[in-house]
Amino acid sequence: MTYQEACHYFGREITHLPFNLAGSRPAKPQWEPRVTAAPGDLWQAKARKLVDEAVYHLWTPTGKRMLDFLMQRRGLIEETIREFSLGQIPLNRWEWAKTWGVDTILKDNGESKKYWIPRGLSIPFCQGDLVLRVRIRRLKSDGDPRYYLLRGSDTRALVLGTDKPVSILVESELDALLLHQEVGDLANVIALGNAQTRPDQQAAELLNRSELILTSLDADRAGAAESWRWWKEHYRQAQRWPSIRGKDTGEMWAAGVNIRTWVEAGIMEYAANLAIQPEPHLYLAEGEHVIEEHRKPAPPSPLATCETCHWYASNPWSHDPDFGAWCHRQMEPLAAGSHACEEFNREAVPTKATTKTAPQAPPREKISGPRQQSLFEAQPKCKANLGRKYH
Repeated sequence: MTYQEACHYFGREITHLPFNLAGSRPAKPQWEPRVTAAPGDLWQAKARKLVDEAVYHLWTPTGKRMLDFLMQRRGLIEETIREFSLGQIPLNRWEWAKTWGVDTILKDNGESKKYWIPRGLSIPFCQGDLVLRVRIRRLKSDGDPRYYLLRGSDTRALVLGTDKPVSILVESELDALLLHQEVGDLANVIALGNAQTRPDQQAAELLNRSELILTSLDADRAGAAESWRWWKEHYRQAQRWPSIRGKDTGEMWAAGVNIRTWVEAGIMEYAANLAIQPEPHLYLAEGEHVIEEHRKPAPPSPLATCETCHWYASNPWSHDPDFGAWCHRQMEPLAAGSHACEEFNREAVPTKATTKTAPQAPPREKISGPRQQSLFEAQPKCKANLGRKYH
């Protein structure tokens, strides 16, 4: 209600109107996708040369450490690294802004500020021959900002794939490349840059066509707030599907979680009415074993419990009181061939105890008579407590 409507409802006379309540409540502005534009020709030419140089340095002995980081800690294979022209800029560089075709910025002393190109991992966004953006992941030892966007870059979201009914939202472009590499046949992938970034026109068109949006922004306070608030308000098909055992997809992969299984579980959980259902890659023939990527298989156990299931350690609902019912209803197809689930199907899984039984102490020798009296007198505490009643 407005202030006037509230006073009328309660039968109160309006003697004066506060300044901020005198008018009607302003309408909430409707959100519109932002418009982006590709950089100019001069910037494109300079960026293309920079990207080519960075790619060259990455595949030399100088870039071995960075290449190992991409493969061993971010899960990217050589084909993905080459396809998306990831590279290394070995040294900080300062150039004249006019050579890049961007506006000159003046310092406090009136001098022109040079165009800075920091050293680090270069992550370009290319469409065909066009270089729309160059983002640089700086070395941790160089301090903040950790990610630096070259001035003049386009800020549109990175969109990988446009023909799937499911789309996955992430923040980092490296996470998007990993997801596209692992599940590009199941879902489109969109990298926003950070949790507060809103989709541009191209990304919004894809999201509007998507039947399911798995919102996997970083599993921190900012990512959770945006997932539940803005995205649920503007896209009814958006469902939060956070990373497990890490704040983002890269950390999840490094912890040994199977990325494809994680995405398939999200689709199966929320996309029951989708026309296209993924065929779980864990449907195995009888006698085969489920071995999760990056993880050694657990030794077989004669006792079938949830702990023997390969999904138990990495599943976000493992410690939920209702996990047992949820697990066997939703995860049973993914665990086909699992000894624990096969035992469950035969109703052979014992009820999981909620508390551990304390070990029984060995029976103590019963002492009475004169010996009991002598033992009491030998102990100072017992001697001091003589006469008290013990239960």
